[in-house]
Amino acid sequence: MSQSRGGGGLGPVAPLVVGLAVFAAYAQSAAYLGLLAAQPELPGRPNAEVLTGAVSLLAGLTGRLAAAATLGLLAAVVAFVPRGASADTTEAARATLTHWTLRAAQLWLAAALVMTFANPTFVLGLPLRVAFVPSSWWTFITTTPSALAWLVSALVALATVLASLRVRSPGALIGLWLLGAGSTLFVAVTGNVTVGLDHDFATDAMTLAGAAAVLVGSAAVAVVAGAAAGVDPRAGLARYVRTGPLLVAMAAGYAVVAWQQLAGVSPLDVAFGMPVVFGFAVLALLVAVAVLRALVRPVRLRLVTALVDLVLLVIAVTSLNAAEHLPPPRFMVPQSIQINYLGYEVLEPANLARVAGLGRPNLLWTVITITGLALYAVGMVRARRLGHAWPVSRPIFFAAGMGLTGYLAVSGLWEYSTAAFSWHMLVHMTINMMIPVLCVLGAPFELLRAASRPRGADELPGAAQLLDDLLATRVLRVLTSAPVVWAVYVFSLFGVYFSPLFPWLMRYHWGHQAMLLFFMMVGFGFFNLLLAPGDGPGRLPYVLRFALLISVMPFHAMFAVGIMSSRQVIGEQFYAMLAIPWVPDLLADQNVAGQITWFTGEVPAFIAVVMLAAQWFRSDSRAAAAADRHEAETGDADLSAYNDMLAELAARDASAQKWRHDDD
Repeated sequence: MSQSRGGGGLGPVAPLVVGLAVFAAYAQSAAYLGLLAAQPELPGRPNAEVLTGAVSLLAGLTGRLAAAATLGLLAAVVAFVPRGASADTTEAARATLTHWTLRAAQLWLAAALVMTFANPTFVLGLPLRVAFVPSSWWTFITTTPSALAWLVSALVALATVLASLRVRSPGALIGLWLLGAGSTLFVAVTGNVTVGLDHDFATDAMTLAGAAAVLVGSAAVAVVAGAAAGVDPRAGLARYVRTGPLLVAMAAGYAVVAWQQLAGVSPLDVAFGMPVVFGFAVLALLVAVAVLRALVRPVRLRLVTALVDLVLLVIAVTSLNAAEHLPPPRFMVPQSIQINYLGYEVLEPANLARVAGLGRPNLLWTVITITGLALYAVGMVRARRLGHAWPVSRPIFFAAGMGLTGYLAVSGLWEYSTAAFSWHMLVHMTINMMIPVLCVLGAPFELLRAASRPRGADELPGAAQLLDDLLATRVLRVLTSAPVVWAVYVFSLFGVYFSPLFPWLMRYHWGHQAMLLFFMMVGFGFFNLLLAPGDGPGRLPYVLRFALLISVMPFHAMFAVGIMSSRQVIGEQFYAMLAIPWVPDLLADQNVAGQITWFTGEVPAFIAVVMLAAQWFRSDSRAAAAADRHEAETGDADLSAYNDMLAELAARDASAQKWRHDDD
């Protein structure tokens, strides 16, 4: 749109300012490179060559900035451009944004590929040329999680490049944004935060801060880029203002990371402290600008604050990238085997009081619980304001599911589940079955739709519309189809636990968390197929739902029996390295794990059967009541028509008999 309609634009100023910020970022990184070259050697690992450090530092910065730009441009296309207003203008803006997305994704792809070579050699203190031997490169990818994360990032960038050339479906672009955000977090949590005491807290904090940063950064890029492409910025700015509270999550998360990485050392005493100080100064400025943006009303001034945010975020990414390359004081602190793999030690033997009482909290799952409950409450308020009745049973079920999640997160169950396979399976089966059953009965997707008002042609798409766009894509339709959901739900258990994947994931806090999140989503997908309230179009018949539910039970029994009867310790390499003194017999503990698996699989399955039967009964009752109402409303007319038909048939029969009699 034109500037006059858009309420103010930045013209050529925005590209110039962003360009200068990026130039300053590389100049700042050159200064960090000087600090990096002056660092003493770490215990047990030589320092990388200057060339290796320079390539890793600069390619890492390029990859992070290009990924942020790509995600922001994708967000602009799908969530910051009205879809029904002035088709010619919006289509032109969307085409411009898509072209910029292609260029940013190409740069992201190149930088991420370089990092698959530079990152592992830098981490291991080896010359860069070593990585260009094919066998060495693949060994680095499979044994260095950060290198694997960059490879995943490169693959997502490649998919974005290909999609930018052909795909225009909003749902597909939303899916690409989600994949890109996930790959960005994967890179963030496989860096320095995985080392040392309390790295479980630091990894979770980095995940939460990174997720908030992706949302804020995407919105900032989307607003500025959309305005530059000719989109009216008013609606986008109003949406961007609501990201202000996420800055608090960013600051809190990065504060936990800095606390863990500094290990009690003042940030002013070590080179690692310089990007930390810069980063928190930038966060303080971002908060101040967010407050100003919430107070001012002129569109042009708000747009300027978004541009300032973009500059500050470039500096923040530069600081984060530098902190990933400068050795933190935490690296100098000796650690035990348990601390190396868990982030803490589990020395006291498990008993009922320790397991059931408060334990070491799981930060990520605690925040998920609080956020889930808060969003559900907000959704209920909005749904009722829009005139939608919401059954009382649904929030009770959802609160029970989230409450159980929160209990697992703060009790000793989580702490002991990382050290003993028996307690791990109790937590796993609860997350895979019981919690999804309860949350599905809370109908969160239906609440999202009930809480979303219809959008006009000139408005931005809402959360419910974006969800429907995503679910309408061909890939999601296949992934959420009954055969695929059933197969993934059944066979993912065997694929993870009876393969080398399980001990590999358990070695890393982020891997353990990702595994639990995966199984929770798989469980939610399966039970949503069966138990989601409502009888809308496309739902499976109840008899088929019952068949699917009954069919998974033998496989769960087989899985439990497989655990109990196996003579090979599942995850033996990991548990043997932990050497938990109060678990002297790993096979005996595994037998207990199998029994727990069997029992904890039966309870939620029974609940699911009862709830499905109740839903089926209510559905049939509603159908019968509707039929009775229809008969009561139209019964007399139907009876009269039926009697008239019989009279007509009788008259025809009498006429035919008379004709035959006359003929005789």
